Amino acid sequence: MPEKDDYGDVDFLVAGPHHSPSSTTMDKFDWDGTVSAIKSAFNTPHGRRGVLNPGCMYFAIRAPGDGLWVQVDVKVCLKPSFFEWETFEFNYASNSKMVGSMLKPLGLTIDPEGLHIRVEEVEGTNFPGSMVWMSKDPRDVLKITGLDRRIINAGFKTKNEIYEYFASSWLFNPGHFAARLAETKYYDRLEDRSPHWTYFIKEWVPKHYPGYRYLQAWYMKTRADVREKVFTLFPQVATGYYIKRAAYLKEKEEQKLRAAIMASIPEGNKGWKDDFHRPHIIIKQTETDSGIPEVKPTTAGEPTPPLTPVLERGDNEVTPSHFILPSAATSRSSCDTWTIPIYLDPLPRKPPLKCNPHPPPAKMSPEAKLVCLARWTLFNPINGVPYLLPAPRDKDFEMQWTDAIDAGATEQDLVQWAEQMWWHVWIRQSYTNYVGMWKKRFEKEDKKEEAASKAVEVAEVAEKEMGKILDRLGRLNASLGLMYKV
Repeated sequence: MPEKDDYGDVDFLVAGPHHSPSSTTMDKFDWDGTVSAIKSAFNTPHGRRGVLNPGCMYFAIRAPGDGLWVQVDVKVCLKPSFFEWETFEFNYASNSKMVGSMLKPLGLTIDPEGLHIRVEEVEGTNFPGSMVWMSKDPRDVLKITGLDRRIINAGFKTKNEIYEYFASSWLFNPGHFAARLAETKYYDRLEDRSPHWTYFIKEWVPKHYPGYRYLQAWYMKTRADVREKVFTLFPQVATGYYIKRAAYLKEKEEQKLRAAIMASIPEGNKGWKDDFHRPHIIIKQTETDSGIPEVKPTTAGEPTPPLTPVLERGDNEVTPSHFILPSAATSRSSCDTWTIPIYLDPLPRKPPLKCNPHPPPAKMSPEAKLVCLARWTLFNPINGVPYLLPAPRDKDFEMQWTDAIDAGATEQDLVQWAEQMWWHVWIRQSYTNYVGMWKKRFEKEDKKEEAASKAVEVAEVAEKEMGKILDRLGRLNASLGLMYKV
C-alpha cells in the first residue's frame, strides 16, 4: 500500500517448497522442516508456525541497531496453481476484501477458491450450495468490474489513486458502504482491517459521495446486469447456474407438493371401515420356468392376459412371477381399485393367524404415511394420472411427485388421490407387512430347528465315537489282564 506511515511487518507469499514438493495440503505440509529451513536462511532463532492462523509462519530477524527486530510473515499458498489468485487477494492490503464487499450484494462471491456466481433463489437457504465456480484468474474479476490491471501490476503511487480506481467501477455504489457502516457487526469488524481501507469506508466515500439513495433498487437492477455480463463472458457458467437453479426450484416445488399431499391423508381412523374389501391376492412364483415366456404389454399399452389362472386366497398353487403393472386404464377413474390384485411373496407354510388389517399406529408420522403412499403409486406418463401398483416399490425408493405435475396432473389430482386411496394403500401395506413378518418368523423358526437338529446330530455322532473309544479301551484292558467295567 503506498504512502504508509508505518510499514509494520514484511509479508511473503510462497508456494511449492523445493524440499517437500508434495506438500499441497495443510495436513501434509512440512511445517516444522520449512520453519527450520527459513530460520536457518534468515540466521535467526525466532520463528514458528501460527496458532490462530496456521497457514502462516512468523519470524523475527535482527535489524541494524540495538534491540531492533523486523517481523517477517511467510504465508503459504498450498496449491501453486492458485499462487496468482492468492497474490491478487492479499495485494494492496487485501484489496480483494473491498472488491468482494462490492460484489457480494450483486450475486458474486470471492473466496480462496476463486470467483463464484450465486443462484439467487438458493442463497437464502443454502449460501455455500448456491455458488457456481467461475474462475481463479484475477483478470476475470477485472473484466466483470470494468477495472484496468493496475491493481495487478502495482500501478499506484498514492492511496487516493487506489480509492478513485475502485470508485470508477460500474459496480461501485457509495450507498453500499453507508449501509454496511450502519450494521453494528460490520462496523466493529472494521477495526480488524487495514487502516487504509477503514479510512476509505468511513471517511473517503462519505466525503466524495454525500448524496446517494435508492440502494436496494440499484442492487436489484445491477445484479441482473452483472449476471448477464457473467454469462456473456463465461457461457459455460450459465449452464451450471441454471442447472442448479432448476434443481432448487424443483426441490422447493416438491416439498410444497409433499406438504399438500400429507395434509390430505386422513388422520387417525378417519374414513376407516372394519368391513373394507380385502384385496385380490396373487402369490408370486418363487422360480421362473425358463420355458414360459415373459409377459409383456401389447403395443396398445394393455397388459397381456396372464398365462395361468389367477388364484384366489387360500389356493395352494402359484402364478408366474413376472407380472404386469396396471396400465393407465387401471386407475380409479375407470376401474374399481378394490379389484386390482396384490402380489405377495410365498410363505413356506400357512401362518397360524389370518391377516386382519387395522388402522396404522397413532404415532405414525405424516412423512411415513407419504412414503407408504408413494410405494404403491405410479403415474401415467401421458397425463400424469396416478394409479395403484399391485406390489410395493423398494423401501429406499424416493418419489418425485412433481414428475406427475410435469406429465400433466394437477396438485388437486394428487391431493384427491391421497385422500381417496389412503385406506386402499394401507390395507395392501398391511398384507405386505403381514407376509414380511411371518416370513421372518418362519426363517427364525427354521434356523432354530435346523440348529437343534444339528445339535442332536452332533450329539449322536459324539456318542457313537465315545462308544467306539470305550470298546477299544475294554479290549485293551482285557488283553493286559486288567479288570474294566463300563
